[in-house]
Amino acid sequence: MENNTDKKPTILIVGAGIGGLCIYQSIRKHLGQKFNVKIFDRETGPRDRWQGYNIYINRKGVTSLFYCTPPEVQARFPEAMPDPAPKEHHTISIVDHIGKQLLWIPQPTYKSVYEIEPLKHDFAGIVTYRNRLRDILLEGVDIQWGKKCVGYEESDDGVWVLFDDGTREFGVLLIGADGINSPIRKQKVPNLEIFNLGVTSVDVDVALPKNLAEKLLAVYNYALMQKSVGLNGDAFFSFMRFIPIDQSDESYYRLGIGFHYPTILDTDDSNSKLVDDDNPESVMRHTISRIKQLRPPCELTDLMVEIFSLVPYSDPGKKYPFRTYNPPRRRPLRDIDPLSVSPWKNDRVILLGDAVHAMNPLLGLGANNAIQDADLLTKELLNYVYKNDDLFACIRRYNEQMRARSSKDVQSSRNTALRQNVPIGKFGEIFRFMMLRAISALIYVIVLIQTRS
Repeated sequence: MENNTDKKPTILIVGAGIGGLCIYQSIRKHLGQKFNVKIFDRETGPRDRWQGYNIYINRKGVTSLFYCTPPEVQARFPEAMPDPAPKEHHTISIVDHIGKQLLWIPQPTYKSVYEIEPLKHDFAGIVTYRNRLRDILLEGVDIQWGKKCVGYEESDDGVWVLFDDGTREFGVLLIGADGINSPIRKQKVPNLEIFNLGVTSVDVDVALPKNLAEKLLAVYNYALMQKSVGLNGDAFFSFMRFIPIDQSDESYYRLGIGFHYPTILDTDDSNSKLVDDDNPESVMRHTISRIKQLRPPCELTDLMVEIFSLVPYSDPGKKYPFRTYNPPRRRPLRDIDPLSVSPWKNDRVILLGDAVHAMNPLLGLGANNAIQDADLLTKELLNYVYKNDDLFACIRRYNEQMRARSSKDVQSSRNTALRQNVPIGKFGEIFRFMMLRAISALIYVIVLIQTRS
């Protein structure tokens, strides 16, 4: 638990997601002798809200995660990032609308998450249970729950964070890690707006029986990140681990799935206006109808429909593996590009993670950037404390580096979503096949160079 003392200045953190918890752990680990740290979250407790699908932590994210966390937290990482099972490839495979392979990124062999950090392979990483990683990062964290931030007030020597219950807290720094709808960002950089990509996404978790898990993995050559791109601006995306989620006689596996299609299809379709997004059964009927509309009859289409049909939408309250607080509904893909506006003031209010650079999930870069933010910000605070650098110069360097790195990933994720959102004809299909196969060959060369250097 944090060591409260009036002799040390306090750093305030709003938001107890992956990014907020990483910066909390990192400040305590590296600067605990210099600062108190307090963290607040709007939820009433750690189980109040659904905590996300499987995510991919790449090598840079793993390196920053180890930097930010103490040994007792690192010792629990295998709970969220289990050792690779036989057949698993922690990489992405992309196939076309009928299952023909377009891209498969090579992945080095390793026995555990602890072997990833020293790898020189930039494509290395591990598929991770996001909810379990958050539970691990909660180790020793004294969160003040039920504190909904509504804004802040600055003073010459610090900043007050304001809550909707009328209370407020004072600190020398305020870190806004409060997600894509951050009230701190809206006050600090009001012209930094959310961008809607024009893509509708229906994402769900499902417990997949072994026979279907084997069929799905066979399509993607046992890659754990799976994507099928259609011809009509649609895409099927899935994440899984080939590790049973229970100990019953019949094994089930946690699968996060999403189907994306152009939003304009719903705008132009009168039947889509009858979909009730508060009724999971209505949403799933609509999703399956879209799949059948946009995909040709084939084994892959049948498999996609069968998997979506497994979602227990008829009884949202039913206890079900990994089905918690995220009922299926249509959601827009959105992002925030920090370089879309001029640099903001380098002051005592700092933005981190989705609050400043939200990304769509197609490249799996959002959590990695939030963890890298925590790493970078900690190092700049160390420069302030131990090298006597000017505080606001350190914050300026953090903002500059964070903006450049994360904007690049926001744009990469955005361009990927926008490219796949465009229907293509026969020529486009041939061009896409050739382009992705060329990218696949280039990646093999890069990997070969990196692993031998």
